[in-house]
Amino acid sequence: MWKPPLSFITLHYSWIIFAGILGLVVIYPYGNVRAVDAYFFGASASTESGLNTVDVKELKTYQQIAIYFIPIFTNLGFINVIVVAVRLHWFDKHLKTLAPTLLSRLDTRAASSRRKSDVEAQVTNENKLSCTGEEPSRRPVGEAREKVADNKQHDEPDGEADYKENGHITFARDVKLPQLSPGTLYIPSPKERDQGVPITQSGTIPIDDDEDAIKPSQTVPENSIERVASSVFVLGASNHKEELRPKQLPSTRPLGLPFLSRETTVGRNSQFHNLTAEDRLELGGIEYRSLRLLLKITSGYFFGLHIFGVICLLPWIHNAPSKYTEWLQECGQNKTWWAFYSSQTMVDNLGFTLTPDSMITFRDATWPMLSMTFLAFAGNTFYPVFLRLVIWTTSKLVPSHSTMKEPLQFLLDHPRRCYTLLFPSQPTWILFGILVAMNSIDVILIIVLDLNNAAVNDLPMGPRILSAIFQAASSRHTGAATLNLAKVNPAVQFSLVVMMYIAIFPIAISIRASNTYEEKALGIYGVEESPNETKGSSYIMAHIRNQLSFDLWYIFLGTFCICIAESDKIMDDSDPAFALFPLFFEVVSA
Repeated sequence: MWKPPLSFITLHYSWIIFAGILGLVVIYPYGNVRAVDAYFFGASASTESGLNTVDVKELKTYQQIAIYFIPIFTNLGFINVIVVAVRLHWFDKHLKTLAPTLLSRLDTRAASSRRKSDVEAQVTNENKLSCTGEEPSRRPVGEAREKVADNKQHDEPDGEADYKENGHITFARDVKLPQLSPGTLYIPSPKERDQGVPITQSGTIPIDDDEDAIKPSQTVPENSIERVASSVFVLGASNHKEELRPKQLPSTRPLGLPFLSRETTVGRNSQFHNLTAEDRLELGGIEYRSLRLLLKITSGYFFGLHIFGVICLLPWIHNAPSKYTEWLQECGQNKTWWAFYSSQTMVDNLGFTLTPDSMITFRDATWPMLSMTFLAFAGNTFYPVFLRLVIWTTSKLVPSHSTMKEPLQFLLDHPRRCYTLLFPSQPTWILFGILVAMNSIDVILIIVLDLNNAAVNDLPMGPRILSAIFQAASSRHTGAATLNLAKVNPAVQFSLVVMMYIAIFPIAISIRASNTYEEKALGIYGVEESPNETKGSSYIMAHIRNQLSFDLWYIFLGTFCICIAESDKIMDDSDPAFALFPLFFEVVSA
């Protein structure tokens, strides 16, 4: 029996489809809407298209609550938070497997440091004696080190000899690298990275061969915490020089390492239990700490936007002029519930509104227009921009000695290693510029092309501009409206269709471009034919063609199928609203 591959895409599609069916199961039983309408509500809520065949105000409160939470749990922000949480889960699981090896090497490092201190103290003491005229027993430092090594061998537990003879897996001791010209950057293959080969630049890092001249039978290359932690996701090796350290035994000796909590215990098969958060931080290194911090930032950003929207709208609606509150009463909606639902519909790119005319009644209300426009931007296409701004601002505010400083800098320097919707600085600025330009074009077209249109110019210029900004943001994001789109200039209608379709392109191209950037930085993919990056226009156009070939077919196929099914209504001249262009407009919106 064929089974779909278990991947992120499969799980993602399954979750969205399940959420749509859940909407049907929750909404339909009451009996106030047809089954097809109930499923359409569920599908619109889970995909956040915001299309509805029945006014939301006609639904019961529990049904409205269902289409309040479904968009939250299927939103791109929430799903990416879950992705970070899953990565942390696998990180924890992997660290539990690697913990014995990591702790042994850390303990070895501490022991070696203590022995080195003893040798240096002995040499210093001999120098002091020679200054006072006493005849010390002079011994070269090298001999002192050899003596320390001999003492170490005598101090080893009796079971170590047997332990060394048993078969075990280690990193390759001698890795033959190709001869490189000075300054050449060598990125090892995945197999070599698993064997411990670091990313190196020839001719730039001197290596003292005498420092590492230890017998191979008693040493293995140390796998640093950074590389072990990063290798969980094939993230690259440490760029520091790898030192050879004596291997240590193990699991039979008591656990007395100072950097782990006393609650940590060793179970069967050297499984570490009761690792505290501090223990994982010690074992995981910068990658783990960055992911933990990122989880807090993204969760706070996503849910904080919802709370911020409520804080902005709730006081306003309770003190709003009577024409707004009376309209809500006429629609049978509670003012507090309107504030919560309007905040959610703007942040989550939904478009459902508790009032049947969308936001047309509120188009001359300055404060809700400003706050909801910001929520629409911050929760959707400006999400990567604002998220990086939050991380950058936090990195500037925290003290230089803070434990948050290094993870924050890691997120800024290597954004795509940790998060899909976090880009490097330059792509983020380009994305910001493109989004500002696209929204500005929409606003200008709405204002200029409808100067003599009574459906638009009945507002004073100030509220009209603010309403146009909201309409531009909503057309490309939420689907809410402050204008009757059936009455605006046809050129404006067409421009809105184009802007709706290309709304995702800036983020999609940024993801594609930054994917290439990280792949080359990691060196984990083989050489393959790819667009010429040296020619910017060719590079961007190649990505645009790929994106067009991915989703353009759905629009044409959907429009074609609906035209076949509804041909009689489309050809009926008595209902001009049911025409081909309005149908195409709604398909693109979906």
